[in-house]
Amino acid sequence: MSFSVDDKTRSSSNFFGVRRDPDNCLLIIYGGSGDLAKRKLFPSLSNLQLKKQMPKRYKIIAVGRKDVQADELLSMGKYSDGFRKNFLYVQTDYDPAGVAKLKAICEQVCAEEGIEPNYLHYMAIPPKGYSDLARAISQGGLIHPPKNRNWSRLVVEKPYGRDLASAIELDESLLAGFAEKQIYRIDHYLGKETVQNLLVFRFANSVFEPIWNHHYIEHVQISGSEMLGVEERADYFDKSGSLRDMVQNHLMQILCMVTMEPPVNLSAESIRDEKVKVLRAMRPLDLAAQPPVAVRGQYGPGIVKGVAVPGYREEKGTAPETSTDTFVALRLHIDNLRWAGVPFYLRSGKRMGRKGTEVVVTFKKLPHVLFNARDHEAEPNRIVFKIQPQEAILLELTSKNPGQSFELTDTSMNFCYSDLFDTTADGYERLLLDSVLGDPTLFVRSDETELSWAFLDPLLKHWAVTPAGKAFPNYAAGEDHPAVADEVLLPGAQWLEFSKWDNVCP
Repeated sequence: MSFSVDDKTRSSSNFFGVRRDPDNCLLIIYGGSGDLAKRKLFPSLSNLQLKKQMPKRYKIIAVGRKDVQADELLSMGKYSDGFRKNFLYVQTDYDPAGVAKLKAICEQVCAEEGIEPNYLHYMAIPPKGYSDLARAISQGGLIHPPKNRNWSRLVVEKPYGRDLASAIELDESLLAGFAEKQIYRIDHYLGKETVQNLLVFRFANSVFEPIWNHHYIEHVQISGSEMLGVEERADYFDKSGSLRDMVQNHLMQILCMVTMEPPVNLSAESIRDEKVKVLRAMRPLDLAAQPPVAVRGQYGPGIVKGVAVPGYREEKGTAPETSTDTFVALRLHIDNLRWAGVPFYLRSGKRMGRKGTEVVVTFKKLPHVLFNARDHEAEPNRIVFKIQPQEAILLELTSKNPGQSFELTDTSMNFCYSDLFDTTADGYERLLLDSVLGDPTLFVRSDETELSWAFLDPLLKHWAVTPAGKAFPNYAAGEDHPAVADEVLLPGAQWLEFSKWDNVCP
């Protein structure tokens, strides 16, 4: 499959935030009465309006099946009168008749408000409805051809399939009505400032780029921990698990940003081409390897922030002996010249003792020739990228304690976003703006998605035929470090205690 960027995108995109003027448009949010829309999408669009980054003329059309009023949907936040004036709720089904009703309303709004018929379709609905809704939108006349003077784009939320076969099937169904360049597969982690800063940090600083390889780096750890359980998402999560919910998309995308080669330029396709090369270079998982390359876990009853919480199997909506993974840990390798021999450790879990997403790059130790560390075994040099909840980049070094002797100590040089900036944009905020602007840089291309699924498919199939059953639960809710994670470590390696960096930034 070949990829190209349309002329509108070519003239307006800029990865580094040069002022770009969005076209007047309708933002049509399917699932507009749902949790994602109310918690993330509406507040992000409101913030964009407050920052004067929305189009001059626009309308947000929330579409849903529920019989609710617009004010009720906006009751969870503080919205300006200007935002409310540009907000409309349409109750309708997602079938051809419902789309025909929606099309008539869109045409009426464009005529009355003087808005060009540019349509951003955002699917904030359960994944099982993606194909049918996309087909109804296409057949219902709400899609402009790619070279039309007006544009149409489709934003698709994760999960994008649940394995390789379903991802390919979904691609084929979407591409039946949309061109690839009209499809924006969203991963909100790519909208986070620290993730974007990985590229700048690596490729704009000569002090780091020459040592960003297997000659100097010992290993890399990427961790995504959540304190929450499944909440109201048990119906979805019990069919998914952490490997699908977090690793296949968020953590694999972060891994690509950490390890990709420098792109030839900052165009969307150049950056995404380099991420694809990383995925193609991933060593296939050897499921018979020792130590194992992958382990899974499931939380039992425990204590989180002083509150007793049930185990996963006692959560409302889960099966009594479900083998769904709420924790996974992996050891990966990238077989190319830059990363040969460097292990990458990924882990993600629910009901952990803390919330945080971090990348830690650990450098190889120097031989202790000059400083034999008689009284202090110095830690290796490390770079820590804190992605959430705090956003920061930390550099851990070895220095000398004041005094007559060469006594070593560990020191840290910290860059906290909150020290320099009043606020940073939410990931959804950045990606919503980019989708309106037609900038696909921070969205996932179809070959990225399919290669990621192809890499994990053997593990998913293996776990499907070897259910954990009574072996679960194998960690208590509230643990920072499930013991099962240690099984993937190579001799001499250990998981870092990410909580040590929790209070570095306010």
